[in-house]
Amino acid sequence: MEINQLSSLEIRFETADIIGAPFSHQILLTMQFSDKGIGVDFQIAYIDREDLSEEEILEEGFTLNDDYSWKGIIDNAWANPIKELLKKTPQKYNHKALEEEMNFLEIEVNQQSSGNPLNQNEWEYLLQELIQAIYETSQKEAPFHLEYRKIDKDKNVSNFELNLYYSKRQAEGINSIGKNAVKTITWEQANAILQQVFIGEFIPDAALKNDPKHTGKYLSVGDGYWYEFTKSLKRPNGNKGYLTELEKTFDPWVD
Repeated sequence: MEINQLSSLEIRFETADIIGAPFSHQILLTMQFSDKGIGVDFQIAYIDREDLSEEEILEEGFTLNDDYSWKGIIDNAWANPIKELLKKTPQKYNHKALEEEMNFLEIEVNQQSSGNPLNQNEWEYLLQELIQAIYETSQKEAPFHLEYRKIDKDKNVSNFELNLYYSKRQAEGINSIGKNAVKTITWEQANAILQQVFIGEFIPDAALKNDPKHTGKYLSVGDGYWYEFTKSLKRPNGNKGYLTELEKTFDPWVD
């Protein structure tokens, strides 16, 4: 898509039909671009909960009112990634009826009707990043923090911390045992790590609530638990080399 001047962008999103309550939701995100920042009007509404009891909603980790709206300014660091994705977006849109397992996503550029982009997965990922930027900027959520720890048989500890500041679109890596040195890491490198991490199967009931002390490899992803490789963090179905590759991903950052 050719964009000479981007003044506004609207993203409309709804979860797929097969995703039921309390997870099903709708999102409306409107953005206005200027030199001072990106003005946003954000709304998320959870739908189809009428037939669920309070207990059923709470058991899934939700509250009884998860709807959220916010108007404000997010950092202009997000302007170029948005423009770059628009450039990659084909001008031809998908007008076919969506399949049951597909989310609905539609964009409108400069108040001109557009549609469902063919590169929808990329737009869904950017939308999630923008939502995190909104949540951080509005102080609804703290910056994302991940920690990898490896304890060898001699009790030597290697540790790497990854902080993602969505409000500024910046990443920070810290070797926090021994050198305690900040390591240069790009936003793209940090996101590649996250995408690899979260295809794994996390089992909170088998995870540690306290800092690990025994030989092993562990991940903390900001939810208060330490997940041990092979025990509470397991490979996804069909990916036998997942944990080995994950260790290889982190090892360069802890040296």
